[in-house]
Amino acid sequence: MNNSPVQNFWQLVSGNADQLLSLVDEESELAHELLEEVQHQLSDIDPHLTVFCARDESGTGIELVFGCDGYSQSIDTVLFLVAAAPKISQIKVLAFNPRIENIPEAIEIGDAVLELNELFFGLRNIGEELHLDLYLDDLPIVDDAPQTDAALMFLDAIVGEYDLMTRIHSVNWLDLPEDPLDHGLKPLIELRKQFDLLRPKRPALGEALH
Repeated sequence: MNNSPVQNFWQLVSGNADQLLSLVDEESELAHELLEEVQHQLSDIDPHLTVFCARDESGTGIELVFGCDGYSQSIDTVLFLVAAAPKISQIKVLAFNPRIENIPEAIEIGDAVLELNELFFGLRNIGEELHLDLYLDDLPIVDDAPQTDAALMFLDAIVGEYDLMTRIHSVNWLDLPEDPLDHGLKPLIELRKQFDLLRPKRPALGEALH
């Protein structure tokens, strides 16, 4: 009987645990080949699945954080994949990027750098739906621009990836007005406080966030 794609994936991770533990410190060709194979097998499960590998707080192990690139229809797949994970020494498996306490002042992707203080927001309830308006000067035309990805990383850090996808119905990208404070907008660093005040009690699976 053939294994399922999920079983095949966790066999790959378990069988290469030692190499995965060294990935955050290595830039070898072999390490990159393993990461490509990991992502390839994730795509066999669901083309929207992503994984981020980083040292844990102790510095002795790693965390594998799985997400779905903002595609809300793939949330259940992420949860199923993580629930199926075997116990692997020094490897912690997490579903979605959690909110963090120390929000970075800037995020660099490729040649693009987006600073936190460049982003402003408006948050509003329409009925039982929570809508986020995100304002940025020189708003990129294409959806997959580095600035867009960096802005979503800020949102993950401030709100948490799961809440961003399940509690916010839509994210609207808008050009920043000349005087954002005069228009009633707030710096993005203040989003967590307002989100926690307005956060819907029930998940409201919204639009894709990319």
